[in-house]
Amino acid sequence: MAANKKYDTEFFKKLFISGEKSLRAISREYGISYTHISKLSSAEEWGKAKAAYIKQVTEAEQAAEIKRMDDDLQELASTEPLEATEHQKRAIVTGDKLGTLIQTGIQAAKSGDWRNLKVATETWKLWDEQMRKNHGIDEKKDQPLVNINVMAALPPKSELKKAEVDV
Repeated sequence: MAANKKYDTEFFKKLFISGEKSLRAISREYGISYTHISKLSSAEEWGKAKAAYIKQVTEAEQAAEIKRMDDDLQELASTEPLEATEHQKRAIVTGDKLGTLIQTGIQAAKSGDWRNLKVATETWKLWDEQMRKNHGIDEKKDQPLVNINVMAALPPKSELKKAEVDV
């Protein structure tokens, strides 16, 4: 009877959780039975560990992006008032950054890279929330476009139609 092979299961676990290799790729590359590695993965709940790892990596990437954006905002806030041309340059740079973010999201969607798509959309969402907060957009209570008192003072529609016919 053949002796059981010894495998470095911790190494395989790290490959799978980090997303470097799928179970099938590990099976093919290292000559381990797919059934064996699949059962091992299931018993030790590698899938849950992988989901937790991906969540942790995504949160770290988002936190780094937010910190970078916050640093940029702090730098902008600490600078002297800008001339009109400097405002235009800053608007162009901001537009370029947004364009890059959108392109990243589009490329991720086209290639099926859902992790990068999620990072791009979350970054956009956080940027949008920050801009709304900075500019007080959600706090503003604009006056209605139509003043109800002016509308009440207007003649009824039937009189307006009658006046049109008379003219």
